[in-house]
Amino acid sequence: MFKSFNIRKKIYYLSDTIKRKNVSNHLKEINFILNNPESNKSKIIQKSNLNNILNHATNTTPFYKKFRNFDSILDFPVIKKLVIQDNFNEFQSYPHKDKNNFKVSTSGSTGVPFFLFQDEVKRNRNKADVLHFLKRSNYEVGHRLFYLGVRLNQKFSLKSLIQNVSLIDISKLTDKAIEDFLEKVAKDKNSNKILLGHVSAFETILKYLDRKNKDITNIKLNSIITNSEHLSVETKTKLENYFNTPALSRYSSEEAGIIAHQTIDSPDTFVVNHASYYIEVLNLNNNTPVKPGEIGRIVLTDLFNYAMPLIRYDTGDIAKTKVCDNGSIQFESVEGRKMDLVYDTQGNVLSSYVFNKIIYKHYKKIKQYQFIQQDKKEYEIKLNLQEDKFPFEKELISEVKEDFGKDANVNITYVNEIPPLASGKRRKVINNYNKNNSLINPALSKHESIT
Repeated sequence: MFKSFNIRKKIYYLSDTIKRKNVSNHLKEINFILNNPESNKSKIIQKSNLNNILNHATNTTPFYKKFRNFDSILDFPVIKKLVIQDNFNEFQSYPHKDKNNFKVSTSGSTGVPFFLFQDEVKRNRNKADVLHFLKRSNYEVGHRLFYLGVRLNQKFSLKSLIQNVSLIDISKLTDKAIEDFLEKVAKDKNSNKILLGHVSAFETILKYLDRKNKDITNIKLNSIITNSEHLSVETKTKLENYFNTPALSRYSSEEAGIIAHQTIDSPDTFVVNHASYYIEVLNLNNNTPVKPGEIGRIVLTDLFNYAMPLIRYDTGDIAKTKVCDNGSIQFESVEGRKMDLVYDTQGNVLSSYVFNKIIYKHYKKIKQYQFIQQDKKEYEIKLNLQEDKFPFEKELISEVKEDFGKDANVNITYVNEIPPLASGKRRKVINNYNKNNSLINPALSKHESIT
């Protein structure tokens, strides 16, 4: 039953038509805008979508009502999660309050548990975004998709059958669980299949493959997509070498959806989802746009959530932009959360992935690691080892001092486990000094940041 992915594809879009969800109509618009980013038609559609959400927000929500006479989006404040949570009812659009909205929430990886409502149009737009970027990752509706997630509902469903999705629980990735998973993928008779899941799950699988010197050339994949966490160059390279397929990173959030995505035609940079969001990348210390090649805060305006409009929402993440040959803007890198930027002993901002490169040479000896800046010159490294001893303490401390300062105080702590968050993510870099000291102070002006 449903052996052909073409049958599954037809059933999926027939269901869309019957239920009048219009995912296919959204998909056509997304395809056009992202495939023709600099065309006049694309810009007209984007401008119309932006004006529609701004007018809707100022006419139907108490929070945005005071900006009704806006001249441009720059008249709106940059907002953060706490503002939404503290003024939750004021962000809700009154025509949508009594409708069948969907509650979405994050696990609070930034220390701020967060939820909001999305309307059905927004949900359908998200589905269309997913389909667009899956296709640009060598996937079509009906192909086999192995999804590696945390505490999944494993109950059989007609939806999973039609979409040809296999759910893999990664709560306990023991050697036996990994062996069973790899065997399941290898024996799967579908000719087109991809893997999608948390970076940390793939890192655990890679460590297993390293230790066992495992040959998996019998596994044939169209691609691997990682989500939820940063995909380092080192992990990306190892995945591609082991599985002989492209490994692509998805940058998304629970409260919004897919914001940017690496694709087959853009494997090392992120295609920004300008079709569904108005994206700004702003200076770390004020709300002016950064230049290409500079690190800045990702601030988005959701063009399709009419239930709870998000205008100039500071995601808490940072990115570096680049201008492509066709004039479109992509993310050269998504560096992670601003709160987890780290600083050298002189107060200079460093990418949180500086330490990733330092620790990589010890990859085979470490199960898990965590780098914590405790104070201006105080750094802690937590290590969960594969073996009983780690004979490279002095070398590791010396390498950290090379990047962070000769006067850095570096302590290594050995632990039996670095527990994941509820989402399954493990924070590899933490800045407690940043939490206790206001190192980044957005300037308040007409473009006021509300924190």
